[in-house]
Amino acid sequence: MPESGGNMANYAIMRCKKLTGMGSVASALQHCYRERETPNANAERTPENYCSVSKSTDQAMGRVRELLPEKRRKDAVLAVEYVMTASPEWWKEATPRQQAEFFARSEQWLEKKYGKDRVVAAVVHRDEATPHLSAFVVPLTQDGRLSAKEFIGGRSKMREDQSTYAESVKKLGLERGIEGSRATHQTVQHYYESINRGTRSQVSISPEALEPRVLRKGIFTKDVEDQAAIAKRLSHAVND
Repeated sequence: MPESGGNMANYAIMRCKKLTGMGSVASALQHCYRERETPNANAERTPENYCSVSKSTDQAMGRVRELLPEKRRKDAVLAVEYVMTASPEWWKEATPRQQAEFFARSEQWLEKKYGKDRVVAAVVHRDEATPHLSAFVVPLTQDGRLSAKEFIGGRSKMREDQSTYAESVKKLGLERGIEGSRATHQTVQHYYESINRGTRSQVSISPEALEPRVLRKGIFTKDVEDQAAIAKRLSHAVND
């Protein structure tokens, strides 16, 4: 299995985001399936992406509609989007088989937590800076209630999720970040600075940190940085 250089550990990284409103869910899925322009993705590598469960936004939205109860609060969380990955250095050393097992174990963790039928989309992205799994689940309880709070509400539950997720991929040479530490939330500026200096990044970042910043949000759409704006921002960061 991949081994970290020196005493540097490789971490399992998992983030989630609540989505309310069908428009928000559909927009996030379109980004996930590359059905809309994705500036932070390398179009030449997009064919390397692959998905399970649903093959498109339409299929995934169909599964969402099938699961949603007729009676629900207007502000209910309809889906939870997950991004699951590992330290950038781990990907450089992991074999194709180990990488495939990482994605499989990540999806299995979600199925165990929510129920297999609640996972409506799972897409492996290899066209961004760090490979990762993007997944969408409907937080539907066994008694048919929509309750994101029951699944991910509260800091203690979130800490528990981080621990159990890390445990599920531990055999691949990954470990949980230190509880209470902000080390795994390194900014994209410092991350790129360390790369440009030719040094190993001392901490890991989430895939979301590599994406363009949102400039303005609409009801169903949002404007994000274009490639020129991203390059300018990162250039300033590296030279600071």
